[in-house]
Amino acid sequence: MRILKKRWTYFAVIAALSFLIVMLPDAVENDIHVIPRVQVEVLEVDNSLLDPVGIVYNGAQECVVQINEGKYKGEKIQAQNYLNASLDKDKLYKPGEKAICMLHERANDLVGTMVDHDRRGVMFILLALLFVMLAIFGGLSGVGASLSLVFTAIVIWKVYIPLMIQGYPPVATAIGLIAVLGSVICVLVSGPNLRALTAILGGFAGTAVTVILGVIFTKLFKLDGGMLPYIVPLLSQSGMTFNMNELFLCTIFIGNAGAVIDLAMDISAGCTEIISHAPNVTAKDLMKSGFNIGKMDIGTMSNTLVMGYAGGFLSMLLYFSAQGTPLVDILNYRFVAAEIMVTLVGCFGLISAAPLTSFIASRIMTANPQKMLEIED
Repeated sequence: MRILKKRWTYFAVIAALSFLIVMLPDAVENDIHVIPRVQVEVLEVDNSLLDPVGIVYNGAQECVVQINEGKYKGEKIQAQNYLNASLDKDKLYKPGEKAICMLHERANDLVGTMVDHDRRGVMFILLALLFVMLAIFGGLSGVGASLSLVFTAIVIWKVYIPLMIQGYPPVATAIGLIAVLGSVICVLVSGPNLRALTAILGGFAGTAVTVILGVIFTKLFKLDGGMLPYIVPLLSQSGMTFNMNELFLCTIFIGNAGAVIDLAMDISAGCTEIISHAPNVTAKDLMKSGFNIGKMDIGTMSNTLVMGYAGGFLSMLLYFSAQGTPLVDILNYRFVAAEIMVTLVGCFGLISAAPLTSFIASRIMTANPQKMLEIED
């Protein structure tokens, strides 16, 4: 009961901290933030001003919309939906759909500019279902996982991104981010105990390997951040102050940190179970058991990374295959080589996390077997 109270206290502290972080002011304020956004319902559309360009369109879709919130709730206005023949950004509306609209208040008129479909309701339903499933099948650890998911998203958006915009060094800031998030996630999922400490240290050790290899192989592969999405407008917006090479490094180990922490927690949890059934196990035997647990995880987690990246670039692979691009060309395209390097470096981080976590567990857990026996789920 005492341990359960401590965990709920920790949940409350992280929830309160998350709320305070959300209240932080935005890092950048400009005129576009002043323009109010509201949900609207599309009543009518006029596509006569659209010019088809293949399967996309140029021009503007005229919409009549009804405002669903704010001081103009219930009013019907004209709104423009501008299209630029961009398949990944353009959208067409139909009557009855909900959308987000910018309101432009003029002297004697009110008009709108359509932003995109309003997907918040569906997002909330999906997120709520995820939290319910985590609570049902994960119990208290599932509740902690839900809270850690929220905390991670808030910290990245309200703390890490603003620090980057303000000019803090990307790599050092990213390492600090992983240290903080890794600690919070492990404690939320496992509780403030030696199991969490083992996972934190093991995850950070594996991430350190990823950082070192990322620095080395980024140079050997002759890669920089030029292939990152939105990097050109970002550099233009910042006056070329962003270091795109460091930004590319951050994407490598931040993207792999979750998998490394996951593997470290798996091994830590497995070693905890061994201690609970064999309190007198030696450090050598526990480390050997951790290695054996890690062997299974390494095989599956490495393939998870490969399949994840392959799934994200499936359309690209189909395109190259369909036009008969030689494999030697594909492998040496900069953006393809970058994904290969990111995947392989991530696999090295996972592989190193397994023995490092096992070693840490053998030292920490066997030194305090009584504390290990106090852990409750």
